[in-house]
Amino acid sequence: METLITCKETYEKTLAKEAALHQGTPQASGRGVVIVNWGDAPLPDLCFANHILKNPVPTSNASVNGMTEQLLNLFCEHIKGKRVTSSWPAVFASCGDEKLLRRVQAIEKNWLDNLRRKLSRVAKLATNNIPAGSNWIEGFFVYFINFEEAFVSFQAIGARQQRMRMDPLAPSRSYLKAEEAFYVFGCEPKKGDTVIDLGAAPGGWSYSALKRGARVTAIDNGPLKGAVANHPKITHLKEDAFKYKHENLRPVEWMFCDILEQPDMVLECLREWLRRKWCRRFIVNLKVGRNDPIRLLQDIRDPRQKIISCCRSLQIKQLYHDREEITLMGEAKKF
Repeated sequence: METLITCKETYEKTLAKEAALHQGTPQASGRGVVIVNWGDAPLPDLCFANHILKNPVPTSNASVNGMTEQLLNLFCEHIKGKRVTSSWPAVFASCGDEKLLRRVQAIEKNWLDNLRRKLSRVAKLATNNIPAGSNWIEGFFVYFINFEEAFVSFQAIGARQQRMRMDPLAPSRSYLKAEEAFYVFGCEPKKGDTVIDLGAAPGGWSYSALKRGARVTAIDNGPLKGAVANHPKITHLKEDAFKYKHENLRPVEWMFCDILEQPDMVLECLREWLRRKWCRRFIVNLKVGRNDPIRLLQDIRDPRQKIISCCRSLQIKQLYHDREEITLMGEAKKF
């Protein structure tokens, strides 16, 4: 099976190396995209992957109208003889180049207008997003690698990573990472939950938990700001987050950690929290920076490192709002 996998620009080589770890064979790459052949290997849950398109078909045309017609013919040929009775995704995408994005939008509009004229009932059922999940979704997926070339697929797996809406009361934009992590993880703090936020200042992640009614203990020598600073459900302990010891016999529901420090130090902190059973769930951000991200993934997934072996579930993703970062979201084994 061949796949076209999208990722953040500049992370193409990293994604290719990650795929190779799981018996994938990278075939080619471009801006924000890698083509990988998996043979008989199962498709893994990749940290640096966004959307995944199955068995992509190359197509090319120099003009907007020419490309529109080609794509319409491919789609109509694919659905010939099929009954389309429910909503289906039609997704046109490309790398982040503004000029290319505008061209893609023009082709998408022309394509949909022509489809309405030709197959009105089918066009009315079209949506413009890939449902998130781990299963292949039937639809029409087009990824442009430049102004004249695109890949077409009729099956895709949608990424859960997505852009979140900023809250004007949040004290920092790190709030967006927490909001996205909850969405990707499929779980979030609820009213009455206890949360420890390591390296909390200025309070973006704490604010995200407080909005949901959780009680937060913020650990940071730095000051909290804005709506977090004097919130009735927060306790601010001015101490080193790495030296903090959870002395309560009961584990907290959540441990957050978003600290600008070397990944090895943050992972050691997570190991201690899992080993001592101090939390039930965690969200931890690692600053990749100049570190080898593939080595980090190997360390995290190595049972000897006492992270994955202490987890009931673990997701490792480069979120939309991550920069040179990856985020770990997990649930500790039952106590």
